[in-house]
Amino acid sequence: MEHLAGCPRCGQALSGESACPRCGVVFAKLRPREPAEAARETASAPAFAPEAPPRAAIPWGLVVGFGALLLAGVVGLPRLRSGAPLPDAPAAPLEEPGEPAGFASVANEERPPRFEPPPMAFEAIAVPDARGAADADEQAFTGLARRVHARAIKGASDVQAAEDLLSRHAGEQPVRSLAAAVLTLAADQERGRRRFVQATAYLDRATVVDAGNVQAWVSLMTVSIEASDWTRAEAAARGALGLEPRLAEAWQGLGFALMRQDRNQEAAEALRTSAEIRPDSGTQALLENLRTGMAYERGMTQQQLAHFNVRYDGAAHEAVGREILRALERHYATLAGSLDHQPQTTIPVILFSRESYHVASGVPAWAGGSYHPLDGRIRIPIGGLDAGLTADMDGTLIHELTHAFLHDRTRGTVPREINEGLAQYMAGDRVASKLDAEQMRWLADGRFGGVYGFYMGALSLVEYLVAHRGMGGMNDLLRTMGETGSVDEAFKQVHGQTYPATQRAWRQRLRQQHGS
Repeated sequence: MEHLAGCPRCGQALSGESACPRCGVVFAKLRPREPAEAARETASAPAFAPEAPPRAAIPWGLVVGFGALLLAGVVGLPRLRSGAPLPDAPAAPLEEPGEPAGFASVANEERPPRFEPPPMAFEAIAVPDARGAADADEQAFTGLARRVHARAIKGASDVQAAEDLLSRHAGEQPVRSLAAAVLTLAADQERGRRRFVQATAYLDRATVVDAGNVQAWVSLMTVSIEASDWTRAEAAARGALGLEPRLAEAWQGLGFALMRQDRNQEAAEALRTSAEIRPDSGTQALLENLRTGMAYERGMTQQQLAHFNVRYDGAAHEAVGREILRALERHYATLAGSLDHQPQTTIPVILFSRESYHVASGVPAWAGGSYHPLDGRIRIPIGGLDAGLTADMDGTLIHELTHAFLHDRTRGTVPREINEGLAQYMAGDRVASKLDAEQMRWLADGRFGGVYGFYMGALSLVEYLVAHRGMGGMNDLLRTMGETGSVDEAFKQVHGQTYPATQRAWRQRLRQQHGS
């Protein structure tokens, strides 16, 4: 492979180095190299501490530009190539304040941006005239209405009180509106506890009790997006639009749900409509980048199986496309069994020539593959491959597919170290086969910095967790992350201590076994 003309980050001219002399970005270590090129890299390599990308929170109505996401929002780092060299000398010792050394240079990057659904807002409900009702019903109605107005309902007990009122006054619209409001507020409480099944049940009921309640439909869309239930989110958005065709939030949620179902043309139309109704720079940026991706994918051949939509450059990669599809299905079965989980939706996999991959995905030239949590797509460069799938490419496939599984399993809660460590672990990597005794000592002493040091530390941490509780314990950990939305709470429930405490215990064991 030819050398890069310039650094993918700062543009500094390069002449065969494995790291940019200006900004320190490592690029050659993450891509295959010719033997002659590898032989030239005998000098010791400096540690690389990547700059943390800017914080990119995405509120509803301000979706961060998708192009920026494709650069900074990848779940974890690209997979390290099997032929990547190790530094010839350890980096300077890393300080170890509250976080184990070895993770500081990479793990402190901001979490990937996320698309946030709209808040569940509630209109004030006036206490209507309840004359003609029994005194007890009038009092119950008034009490419920006041608690709704104060957003202080009593959960399931008030839901039952509203249902009791509705059973006796089903023909009265004020009672139906009140019952729908109680159900919607109860759903918001359940949503706060991440009990999405119960929240969805309440909102489904609210849309039946008061089908004309736009708020209930938008709230159902919100919960469905957070639960990654894209088909229900689509249906809820369409229910809201059937009542208010010019509701920008509903068009935006519809566009996002369609994008996650790999229905890009429909998604683009929905996002365009949202931007026309309520101009928004984030929505427009997402739309433009979605259209850019569609342009790069135009004319690609698509093959579909139960779990994947795979697109590639027609006849040029037809044979390797079929081979990759078979490998993906094989890896899917492996991961479903090992992780005791299956993603809820079909996973799009886009196979590019090496040149178009880096332009379309927005990732640096050294990236060997990427998974993007915002759109749920795996993108991989395959230029030059024939029908024979290389071991390196096969490893990249299961590595990136593991990211898709983990993101779906934990609803994006998985920390970067577990995410990258488990992706390597599922690809068959083990620290003992990657590092010699001296390099293990660098890692144990906290002197193995940079990208490769982070990868090896992440893999070592995952090996420690699996040795301690087995894959069953790992699956319990991932499941609890998804249920609670808290990494610390998951570690407390499964390992009896917080995540930082577990990291310190792992580091102590590593030092005892391999430290100086």
